Amino acid sequence: MLWPVTVAGVLLGGVVAGVPGAVLGGVLGHALDRHWGLRRWSELPAQLARWLGLKPEFHQVLFLCLGRVAKAHGRVTPEHLQLARELMRQYRLDEPQRLAAMESFNRGKLPATRVERQLRRLCRQQPGRNAELLDCCWRMALVHRQPSVASQQLLGRWAALAGLSKAEQQRMRQRHQRHQSGGAAPATTGGGLQQAAGILGVELNAEPAQIKRAYRRLLSRHHPDKLMAGGVSEAELAAASEQVHRIQQAYEKVKRYRGFR
Repeated sequence: MLWPVTVAGVLLGGVVAGVPGAVLGGVLGHALDRHWGLRRWSELPAQLARWLGLKPEFHQVLFLCLGRVAKAHGRVTPEHLQLARELMRQYRLDEPQRLAAMESFNRGKLPATRVERQLRRLCRQQPGRNAELLDCCWRMALVHRQPSVASQQLLGRWAALAGLSKAEQQRMRQRHQRHQSGGAAPATTGGGLQQAAGILGVELNAEPAQIKRAYRRLLSRHHPDKLMAGGVSEAELAAASEQVHRIQQAYEKVKRYRGFR
């Protein structure tokens, strides 16, 4: 195994400052090798291209754009963050990838970040994913049902960069608006989360241990198997089964939002 940046750091440090410089260069270079996961010289050009933004990764640009769209709402809300976490799960990002995605999301919120430059490069290099990226951005813009004027302007410019027609944009918008109005995405709405916490009888910001205790207590109280021993009617059993289903759905919503298992 040859650590390329480590070797480069030793050589450069040695030229500049002799033995102490070589040692320091080697330490810093090895830290970069481990951070980037480099094992051989052939991997270095691609990593430098990504670091310089010359070859952006899809998830990096996606979450940059999502952060910019969320900020265009005026302020980033818990519902925006919840959707970002849902998309991380949807794309099955592992822990390092999730951390990188959240870093990109936060950088996207900053006005100084050149989001469109990265988007333009991605559109040229991976044109087959343009519609996918814009579709995710429309989901973020419609978290609160009505997109802000600023987010609509952003998405209009980005669609032009991606080569998407106005008709395609309209279809994306209408699909996600129907999804929201039909109640199929309550986990991304503040009312749905508050309602879920109310079903569990806890505050949305309660400690995870308290939420788990409330969930188990409600399951024990309403579980049909327990009620059968008391000789209840079939209608009462059906109602209990429905209540258990609502409790389980509410718990899953709150658990996903709070990020615990």
